[in-house]
Amino acid sequence: MVTRIFLCNEQTEPEIRDFIREAIAEISEGEQYIVTWNCGNIQTLKVGDRAYFKRIGSANQGYFASGTVVPADREYQLKLRSARYRELSEAYDIDSQANNFRVWVAWDSCVTFDEPLRTDYLRQLPHFQGMPLEPQTDAGVFREEYVRMLDREWERQTQKAIRAGKGVSLIDVYYRWGLEDIQQGFPQDALESFRQALKLNPNFIKAYLGLGDAHVNLREYAKAVGDYGKAISMRPDKARLAYYKRGEINFLLNQFQQALADFQAAIAIDPSYIEAHFSLGNTYLKLKSYEQAIASYSCTLDLDPSRDLAVFRRGRCHYILKEYPEALRDFSHAIELQPSNVDAYYYRGLTYSQPSIADETLAGDDLRKAIVLYQTQGKPDKARKAKEFLETLAIDSLPKAKPRSSYAIASSETEPTEEPTIAPITSKSIPLSIPVDDDEETSELIVEVQPDEQPIAITVSELITNEAAIAVSSSKDPEISDQSKPAQIVEIEKVVEKIVEVEKLIEVEKIVEVEKIVEIEKLVEIEKLVEIEKLVEIEKIVEVEKLVDRVVERFVDRVVEKPVPFSIEDPSTAEKLAMISVMAQYMRDGWMVKSVDKSQFGYDLECTKDDLREAVIIKSFTSDRESFAISAIEIENARSNRNFVLWVVSGASENPELRCVRGRELFEQFDLDPLAFAAKVRQSTLQLEFAPVSLEMPQFQ
Repeated sequence: MVTRIFLCNEQTEPEIRDFIREAIAEISEGEQYIVTWNCGNIQTLKVGDRAYFKRIGSANQGYFASGTVVPADREYQLKLRSARYRELSEAYDIDSQANNFRVWVAWDSCVTFDEPLRTDYLRQLPHFQGMPLEPQTDAGVFREEYVRMLDREWERQTQKAIRAGKGVSLIDVYYRWGLEDIQQGFPQDALESFRQALKLNPNFIKAYLGLGDAHVNLREYAKAVGDYGKAISMRPDKARLAYYKRGEINFLLNQFQQALADFQAAIAIDPSYIEAHFSLGNTYLKLKSYEQAIASYSCTLDLDPSRDLAVFRRGRCHYILKEYPEALRDFSHAIELQPSNVDAYYYRGLTYSQPSIADETLAGDDLRKAIVLYQTQGKPDKARKAKEFLETLAIDSLPKAKPRSSYAIASSETEPTEEPTIAPITSKSIPLSIPVDDDEETSELIVEVQPDEQPIAITVSELITNEAAIAVSSSKDPEISDQSKPAQIVEIEKVVEKIVEVEKLIEVEKIVEVEKIVEIEKLVEIEKLVEIEKLVEIEKIVEVEKLVDRVVERFVDRVVEKPVPFSIEDPSTAEKLAMISVMAQYMRDGWMVKSVDKSQFGYDLECTKDDLREAVIIKSFTSDRESFAISAIEIENARSNRNFVLWVVSGASENPELRCVRGRELFEQFDLDPLAFAAKVRQSTLQLEFAPVSLEMPQFQ
């Protein structure tokens, strides 16, 4: 097939501008625009010949349309009308006059008649020097050695015209449709669009790239590699994107040497290609060539200093090479660039734990942050791995706190008059055995409370003064919806939930007395049913609050005063009752109380009143203990959360004593000491004198 030039003079074709407007509209819809054109007495045109249309005349001489010679409809084919024309191709139309033929041409791109690819511009280009650009005859053949250069310049001209709204290209339409199909999740349709573009121009490199992308979406990686390879073979000096995309597929297929060569080729074409430098670093990392990976990541950061993954992975390379100061620098920088980079926290924690640095405090802090972030991001396996490593540290990095004065937990408005002598830690300093959720931090603190303190006593009976069932708030009456309940009642429901949690805890720990506990639960349920009927008649919130106060008092009195068969001094039970006492105090003072997830927020309650807000942590200790545990995330809240409030409750079973510490007062009023490990001998190893046990710290990498 050859490329031919058809001539157009506006004087002889006065409707040419109308033709072009129609062509732009039709091609934009994905259809070729068919025209018939006079070719004089030339009888050698074949279906499939490439055609360019050139404006001639006094001004703006140049190419304004391109297309392909196509068969005429059968009713118009000259060869079917007369035996004398049987040698002509199907493109020839009915002979309009002697020795003057017409052919059918399908336009696939055009620009406005006043925006052609000008001939005088082409003459100035070095690669067109010496080429005879003036046609000798209509439908003359364009010299083959210049065809590709003409195609390239025509593509640039059409793209420029398209951006200005003065042109259209069917190839561009198909290509755009293909890209849209990929983005919308229809890669099979995209393949067809790109193939249509290649039918119009087999040298259209971007269509091959599109085919490769569509095959990647279909997970047909071998075909994608072939598509990118075709684009590379057509223009190896301009195929940086094709090299990069093929390198990504080779990397995905674990063909790292081939990926290495592709990324290096892309960088050779464009040394400032950021993505290629980054992917080259990833490939070196996979090949365990850590020095080369560091160099590639450094080049990436020279071009884009904000690339946090490049910083992090360079840090990993330094870590593997045991270059710990450099690794710490990179992990810290990666966290600055992207605070949610949980892997950076994890690896920085590992780095801090190395013997040459051995800062177990910072190691513990980072590992705990990593655990929380892994859990938040839905990565339980990584969270468990970080937690297991944290447990291998020799010392808990967090300190232990004990009051420095008798005013340690007093109101901040009261100034201490004397600094008493701190008593040594005794057997009563044993930390509370508070169960720790696997999803929470495991590091705890011990808070020492001196026996000579005189706390302010607030009894449960003083807080709760009315008789009725809290169950009215959780009524199952279909006429009362959650949306119709006052906000205060919704919060009161959570108090009932806390009471039920205490009942369940009693049942689990004292299974022998389960029948008596069931009786208590039944009694509460009966009270709930009675109060359901009362709720329908209640019109004012104040009356509801009085009923709630009374049912809480009656239930708590029953749990505390009756000789139930369980120890109310149990730390877990005391913690639940302390929670109820503090919630009742806030609600009595007009606060809105909301129970929150401690593992996520770092505190137990969120209390609001007008513009006030308090993040509340509740701790309880029994009469025979002088300490309580506090976690790392709670300590961090005390440091950074200006709404932090710590309530310490003692004697929660009978006459609870509530004490309050706000904000950083925790660090001003308490000394902090670490919590040591506790070991309990298994039943099978009680006879230690006969079967000595060798304790060994597990090793880690």
